[in-house]
Amino acid sequence: MIYWWFDHMNPLFAVLVLCPIIAVVLGVCSYFANWFRLWVALVISFMLPLLYIASDLSTLGSNIGAWFIYGAAYSLISWIVHRLLDAIVGYKT
Repeated sequence: MIYWWFDHMNPLFAVLVLCPIIAVVLGVCSYFANWFRLWVALVISFMLPLLYIASDLSTLGSNIGAWFIYGAAYSLISWIVHRLLDAIVGYKT
């Protein structure tokens, strides 16, 4: 879906830069925003690969395994950022 807006974007940029940055932001938001729970950030992070996989139905069907692997990795990034902030801020107070 992201390629509908950005036609000439390198696919590795979406996989290795853009989505991990979004996952980090979701982890930070899940820590500092009281209304934004951790499980919501993990679910949204799990759905992030759909931004670059779901360009059409055949692409989604052939990359369903990559969706689970990258979704789990992005969820893990969000969880790690949340736990690191919990450890750092909890240690300082």
